[in-house]
Amino acid sequence: MKKIWLVIQREYLTRVRKKTFWVATLLVPIMLVALYVVPIYLSMNSLERTNIIVVDETSLFGKFRTDDEVKYHHKTDIDEAKFLLTQNDDYSAIVYIPKTETRIPSDAYLYYYSNSPNVIVKTNIETQLQRILKNNILLEVHQISKEDYEMINNATMHLHTKDLETGRADFLEIKTALGLVLALLIYFVIFMFGSQVMRGVIEEKNNRIIEVMVSSLRPFQLMMGKIVGIAAVGLTQFALWIVLSVGAITVVNVTNADMFAQISQAQNIKNIVTTDTQVAKEASQTVVDQLPEIIQGLLAIDFKVILTIFFFFFVLGYLLYASLFAAVGAITENEADSQQFILPLTIPLIISIVLSPMIINSPNGVLAQWLSIIPFTSPVAMMLRVPFGLPIWQVWLSMALLLISFVVCTWLAAKIYRTGILMYGKKITYKELWKWLKY
Repeated sequence: MKKIWLVIQREYLTRVRKKTFWVATLLVPIMLVALYVVPIYLSMNSLERTNIIVVDETSLFGKFRTDDEVKYHHKTDIDEAKFLLTQNDDYSAIVYIPKTETRIPSDAYLYYYSNSPNVIVKTNIETQLQRILKNNILLEVHQISKEDYEMINNATMHLHTKDLETGRADFLEIKTALGLVLALLIYFVIFMFGSQVMRGVIEEKNNRIIEVMVSSLRPFQLMMGKIVGIAAVGLTQFALWIVLSVGAITVVNVTNADMFAQISQAQNIKNIVTTDTQVAKEASQTVVDQLPEIIQGLLAIDFKVILTIFFFFFVLGYLLYASLFAAVGAITENEADSQQFILPLTIPLIISIVLSPMIINSPNGVLAQWLSIIPFTSPVAMMLRVPFGLPIWQVWLSMALLLISFVVCTWLAAKIYRTGILMYGKKITYKELWKWLKY
């Protein structure tokens, strides 16, 4: 154990002291802050209003509402509108609503001459078309009273989910988001840290440092020390990313409080302008009404149990795959050659991610149960299922199989590692690996 600890210290300190480690550690928070600030800054400085010509041959749509982003100009003739669009640079596009045989048109056309309107403008136009069309159908065509119109327009139905045993609200969206976050975290950690283990083995093998190291300790001790040491490096970097990103974003929010206040105010005004005022009020009230249920949904989740299970599958899942990645690094001399062995190892993880929508839609289905029990897919599949609740025997069975698989795979990987770590200049095949396993 003392020798393994020395290898862990060496792996950790060697990588933490590298400039590349600190460059990557600082670069990720900077990129996150840039992704957070740049779009806001651009939106604050993009004050140019888009001018749109509206040609409505149906006479159903009346006046479009002009806001800070889009100004509408109504014309009666499409040819005149096309002439203005091609000859006057102030206009960006034409919204053309042709007259059809039916009373209510189903299509409209957006013509542009040189530059296509952006997505915000297109969404603004579609929202106004739907709003005006709905108003005209209800009020003018069907001649519904103003009171009935407001009742239909503002009517909302919210489905409340409650646990019959505990009586608490069961907010499914929170469970879905929690499961996805935990599953994706395990998925990326396994790939990121496992590939670092493989690259470390390949690097030391090519530098012939490994020949000196195996003279004083066993290959298994070297492999386990490298796996745990690199995991510690990765966890350190991951923790620094979180701390630095949160700190940097907090500093940006505090130092630019006025800018964010203006954005919030502008967004509120935009919502009121582009939608019915009464609808906006009802939507806001719905959000307020849902807050207690969201809190109940969070309280209904047993985070202690979920995080305990997550920690187990996080650690064992990484150790299982890291040992296999170390074996691959021992039998190859560069990353290009390792791809033929990496792909079969990672297919189970990829399958579990691809099938994640099916697991979430049916967390107690046969497919979800098998994927959460099979050791090579259980780290991801189990995290997708745990927030929804599942029989305790399935959790214990999955844990036991994962632990047994880790011990067996580590033992097999050590046999491959022991033979392949000192082998140079030879392309290893699956047939050759089978011979090594029988030694």
